[in-house]
Amino acid sequence: MANMKTIGLYAGILGALASVGALILPSQAVSSSTSGNNSPVISGNGNTVSYQSVFPDMETIKAQRPNISDEQYAAIKPGMTYEQVLDIIKIPGKETSTSGNVQVYTWGTELYIYMMVTLLDGKVHSKSR
Repeated sequence: MANMKTIGLYAGILGALASVGALILPSQAVSSSTSGNNSPVISGNGNTVSYQSVFPDMETIKAQRPNISDEQYAAIKPGMTYEQVLDIIKIPGKETSTSGNVQVYTWGTELYIYMMVTLLDGKVHSKSR
């Protein structure tokens, strides 16, 4: 029984010394990096943190916009169906919202909506750029 108490005491002292040693002795800086589909890249070593921007500049956004001319946009009229809009602009839109008899289609990216068309009862109700 006394041996178990002695072993426990030494184990406790050894654990305490290891904890103090870890705090006092210099350690190597650990560098880490994380990234995600929709988050900025974050890297650092615990003392400094660097953020890499994931938002493109305006030139990149303009280069990614769909090629919809002013004439095509003007040709979209109230009362048209989505299929008729598609015949004019030749680029499928993304259905971003549906609620009852209202559908919203967008053209662009997650960061920049270039054009939006709202259908009411399957017909163009409004458009915006």
